[in-house]
Amino acid sequence: MFEQLTQLIQQSGLQSVINNPEVPNEHNDGVIAEAQNSILSSFSQLNANGETQQVNEALESADHPVTQNIQQNFAGNIMEKFGINSATATSIAATLIPTVLNAIKGGNAPGGSAGGFNIQDILSSLGGTNFGSGGFGSGNIQSSINSIGGKLGLDKDGDGDVDLNDITKMFR
Repeated sequence: MFEQLTQLIQQSGLQSVINNPEVPNEHNDGVIAEAQNSILSSFSQLNANGETQQVNEALESADHPVTQNIQQNFAGNIMEKFGINSATATSIAATLIPTVLNAIKGGNAPGGSAGGFNIQDILSSLGGTNFGSGGFGSGNIQSSINSIGGKLGLDKDGDGDVDLNDITKMFR
C-alpha cells in the first residue's frame, strides 16, 4: 500500500519535484517521502480524532482547510529539511498535494480504486482502524490507548479512559 502511495506521489511530482531545477536531485526522494508523510500523518490524526468527514472533504477540495494545512506543513518541512526556498516549496506544495489528493479521491470511489490504490486500506494499516462502508469510519485508537493505559495503571481517576485528567492527577 505505501509503495503505491509513493509511486502515486512520484508520478504526480514528476514536474514539480523531480524535473524541478530548484530541487537538488539528491533531495528528490526525501521531498517525495515528506509529501507522503504529510498526507498520511494529517489523515491519520483526523481519523484518530474521529474527524473522518474532514478527510473526505479534503479529498474533494484543494481549498479545504485540511488540504491547505497539509500544503503548509509540507512546504515548511521541505524548506527546513532540504533548504528549499520558500517560493519553490510553496509552489511544489500547491501543485503536488492537490494533485495527489485528487488521485487518491479517484481511488476512494465506492466499489472502485485507481490502479488498486485505496486510501482506506492505507489508513487502516496505519492505525488498525475499522472503516465503515460509507467511507471513513471512526477510529479506535483512543480505545486502544485506554485499554493499554488501564493495564499500566494510568487511569488515575478510575473513569475507564486515559486522558488529560489522568495526567493532571499524576502530578498532584
